[in-house]
Amino acid sequence: MPSREEQYNSMLESAHNFLFRKAKPLKGSALNSAQHNYIVISGGKCLHCGVNLTLKNSNTEHIHDLALGGSNYVENKIIICRNCNEARNLTMQRYLGTPSYWRGFPGNWDRVKKYLIWNAITVDEGHYCGKEISDVHQIFESIISGRRTKRPPENWFGRGGITRITSNPRRYGFFIRFFDKLFGFKPTNIQIPQVENNTKVEEEVNENQIDDERGLGDEFYSPINDVISNLEEEVRLTQFSTFLKDYLEVNGKERLSLREFSRSFGIPKSWSCVKVLELYFSENIDFRREGSRVYIRPKGMLL
Repeated sequence: MPSREEQYNSMLESAHNFLFRKAKPLKGSALNSAQHNYIVISGGKCLHCGVNLTLKNSNTEHIHDLALGGSNYVENKIIICRNCNEARNLTMQRYLGTPSYWRGFPGNWDRVKKYLIWNAITVDEGHYCGKEISDVHQIFESIISGRRTKRPPENWFGRGGITRITSNPRRYGFFIRFFDKLFGFKPTNIQIPQVENNTKVEEEVNENQIDDERGLGDEFYSPINDVISNLEEEVRLTQFSTFLKDYLEVNGKERLSLREFSRSFGIPKSWSCVKVLELYFSENIDFRREGSRVYIRPKGMLL
């Protein structure tokens, strides 16, 4: 059975790269209104305190905090009550201090890992699973103890507000099924083992989803565009990756291949280099395939 660090390896790797690069956090945005409304209409409850969510008392929480390199992808968002949203933010500050967190890196890495894992398992497996990371959980409990009026719920809406996670699967009523169809959502019951069984549920992340909210900035686009603009002839993709390494090194940055460079910005590791270039640089680059080899050249360059 994988350890928690293995289970959330992708998230931890992204955070490590973010802190190592002393990068700037992405600008976050709320879960879209259709999904937020759907959660409220469907009787969604705050996963921590069990309060019934309304449009006024609830807010978007980024599971992998933006201040630690989290993405603005929909699967990194969850709707919880405003009190618990504030409590999670206060927990981070009490446990890790105030941003920017790269200032304490790598000395603070063990604490960052614990905090991120606590964030993830409470969302994916429920509030009580947070007890596994006792020092973080105790801070959160001390903050919300005076605010909580109900117990953590048996079911809640998970990442992106699309999947209902529950320990007691049941068939939902007509109105919930109606809004499922209306908004195109397909809530799925996931059997969550009791905490004492010490079993785990795999994190659900759709790595192939293309989302305009990724928020990649000039630090990502500029180096690749500069290498493209300096090409004087068609080159193989592997050679282009070498040019990027040289460019980064000359400009005082870590020498990374195109794949490594893309992953450092949170782009899923399952994406090929061709996919990255096609998605983000199609206006500046042309491709030619010859068997298994891929050649690239600046847009409009004649062969």
